[in-house]
Amino acid sequence: MLTQFAEGRLEDQLDKYDHWADRFEDLPLYFMTFHGQQSIRTVIDTMQHAVYVYDICHVIIDNLQFMMGHEQLSTDRIAAQDYIIGVFRKFATDNNCHVTLVIHPRKEDDDKELQTASIFGSAKASQEADNVLILQDRKLVTGPGKRYLQVSKNRFDGDVGVFPLEFNKNSPTFSIPPKNKARLKKIKDDTGPVAKKPSSGKKGATTQNSEICSGQAPTPDQPDTSKRSK
Repeated sequence: MLTQFAEGRLEDQLDKYDHWADRFEDLPLYFMTFHGQQSIRTVIDTMQHAVYVYDICHVIIDNLQFMMGHEQLSTDRIAAQDYIIGVFRKFATDNNCHVTLVIHPRKEDDDKELQTASIFGSAKASQEADNVLILQDRKLVTGPGKRYLQVSKNRFDGDVGVFPLEFNKNSPTFSIPPKNKARLKKIKDDTGPVAKKPSSGKKGATTQNSEICSGQAPTPDQPDTSKRSK
């Protein structure tokens, strides 16, 4: 993360390491000291504590399947996931705090794009979300694949779109290529109508309906298991 923050490989410029480390330490960024399977109640209590003490306004959970572990294998795993998503949704609403929940998709064929239906579990994950972002990775036989970020749901104003991503080896980070930064390619929502432009003797182009992103969602007096970034 420090390398990404500095946007360059610090091992090649050690004289700048202290400078970037000090700047990174000043960021209002905290980490929950959890690894592997955790109780949802413990995670929520820690998130509430962070909101109360540090005024946290955005929490990232990466990822849902890893946090759930294998304790639900003998029970209904889908029902357990739906319950956890409902708890995160309630936390986001009650605390006015955005929650980004990473969920790995189902296994799909390499030649098919991921869809909202590709999200592991039931439809509750996409239904409860204000925004759904899908990281697409199209593998090509002849060369490097194409990666892009797809906004497939946007409860704020309904616009959706695709942002091409380019990997920078020096950072290492993904970002929008310079030539595409001011450009948003509209894509048609699966259920949206297609509006045709009036014909003027030539074949008319079609504009496609779409949707964009916004989201929300982690409250107080629990032991502080948050750890500030170093």
